[in-house]
Amino acid sequence: MVTLTPRRMRIPGRKRFGGIFSGDTATFVFLFGFGFLFTAFFHVDGWRPALYGSSTVDFPAVLGLLTLCCAVGWRGLLRRGFAWVEPAELTWLDFAPVDRGRVVTLRLLGAWTGVVAVTGYLAALLLAVGGAGLDQWRAAVAIVAATAVAAFATARRTSLRPDALGPLALAVLGLAIAALGLGPDTVQLVAAVVLVAALPLAFGGEPVSRSGRAALLAGWDGRVLRSVAVTFLDPMMLLPPSAPTGRLSLRRPTPLRLAWAGTLGRSRYAGAAVLVAFAVVVAHIALPTVPGAVLIGVGAYVALLPFAGGLGELWRNPGRRRWLGTGNRELVLTHGLVLAGVGSAWATLLAVVTLAGGTSFAAAAWLAVPLTVLSILRTVTRTTVDYANPVFVDTPAGPMPANLVRQLFRGPDLQALGIVVLAAAV
Repeated sequence: MVTLTPRRMRIPGRKRFGGIFSGDTATFVFLFGFGFLFTAFFHVDGWRPALYGSSTVDFPAVLGLLTLCCAVGWRGLLRRGFAWVEPAELTWLDFAPVDRGRVVTLRLLGAWTGVVAVTGYLAALLLAVGGAGLDQWRAAVAIVAATAVAAFATARRTSLRPDALGPLALAVLGLAIAALGLGPDTVQLVAAVVLVAALPLAFGGEPVSRSGRAALLAGWDGRVLRSVAVTFLDPMMLLPPSAPTGRLSLRRPTPLRLAWAGTLGRSRYAGAAVLVAFAVVVAHIALPTVPGAVLIGVGAYVALLPFAGGLGELWRNPGRRRWLGTGNRELVLTHGLVLAGVGSAWATLLAVVTLAGGTSFAAAAWLAVPLTVLSILRTVTRTTVDYANPVFVDTPAGPMPANLVRQLFRGPDLQALGIVVLAAAV
């Protein structure tokens, strides 16, 4: 009796390359996006005054900004959002010759390729718009390639505490490159240092491909939550949950203690906030035509929004608010007070990095930080999305659900309007 064993088994329901070559909607989106991004290289003469103005392009600052982009991409890959497997598929993998580690590894390669592609595209666009020479191109390729190796070496294994130090050290190097005006040769030396440092970073911890069922299912839950949030146009579902903050307390919860505990429970986003502060300063040096209020406003919104997740959870859960026994106004005031403290700490860090970078922002631009606190409070206190009356209106881009758009941009609308006013006042 002859037993036929399949040499290769494919995961059911899994399309190669995310289905971009299936000829369906994914293919259209991929081709449209690729064409839209590629056409930017045919209009570099129009982009140059918008990004660099009429002055000479500061290529050391541009290379420093590219280094910051690589640090941000590295930090994003360390979240390890690729470590997930669908529950039904995970059960099937337990009884099949296909290893679940192979599935996770393929997703790691896909996420890593996406990060490298994005940073490489930004590097190519900024250098092409500035009219960079061969030396600048070599330095950019070196820093992107070295960071890609270091990011893969750390993301391929389970999380360790020193992981966050890698992107932070790279951000400091990016600030030094921009502030000191280091040349392409020095940037290539920095890339070599990053490449050498990737070797010890590759050791320690277990390979992420060996993650257990609990970790893979937790990753799947997060992926489903993100998918539902995008489908139903409800970004508040993406606010990060709080982690345990320490010892158990039997004291009665108060709004202030709850706000403080919620902020401490999201302290894992402090490293990302530090990277954003460095990116704001380096972008201010590299892109002199972009108003400082725009950079500070956008950076503060991205850095501080995760710390308001506690108020967002309470606002979307009337049962918890009744259990707490506190009025809505007091909840907003106490959480706003704690968020203002976090915003002040971030603004202080930004001021220190600004001084270290040898640059400065206009006085009116710093008002974007308190504006961001108010905008974030407005964002997280939005009510549940109402789909009953979308109110479609005709626009040049086609019919748009005006009521849904109004609910979606509650909070960012105040931020955008305030930034425009502050930018005009500078």
